[in-house]
Amino acid sequence: MRKSVLIVAALAILALLPAAAFADFGIGAAAFGKSPGLVGAANDTNNLNVSQFSFGGDARLKLGWFQGEALVLYASGSGVNSLNTYLDVGVALDLAMLRLSLGVGPNFIYNSGSNTGAQVGLNAKAGVDVMLGSFSVGVSYIMAMNIANGVQIATNSGLLGVSVMFWM
Repeated sequence: MRKSVLIVAALAILALLPAAAFADFGIGAAAFGKSPGLVGAANDTNNLNVSQFSFGGDARLKLGWFQGEALVLYASGSGVNSLNTYLDVGVALDLAMLRLSLGVGPNFIYNSGSNTGAQVGLNAKAGVDVMLGSFSVGVSYIMAMNIANGVQIATNSGLLGVSVMFWM
């Protein structure tokens, strides 16, 4: 039994090594905020403060057209601190200096200082990155997704953000 598990593990590692040789791995920082213009509200720049934004880390793995992403954001405000994790898989197309991406996946939200505690949901994410050698600067939009009665994406109430990535 133990020997067969070791053989399966060794075969899995040997199968993943060639794929990892051709994969792009990126890691960086991200900042996201709710855009009043996207939800139909007036842009009031006089009341902007840091509690309206979320900050965190972004990691991506791209293999061919496939891209997997993990985005972790910390948000603070109104006595509630939250840690939001967005895991997405999808496609990423390179067109000259641009990388266009679209992905879907689960999101996990943990609210401390609140009665809601942990929440689980689905999200869709669209992004455009400008590739500058081993660096990229990008803009992304994260939208809530519901699949209870067909696929429904709330495009008017998402998070708009920027990211700076270093690619290896």
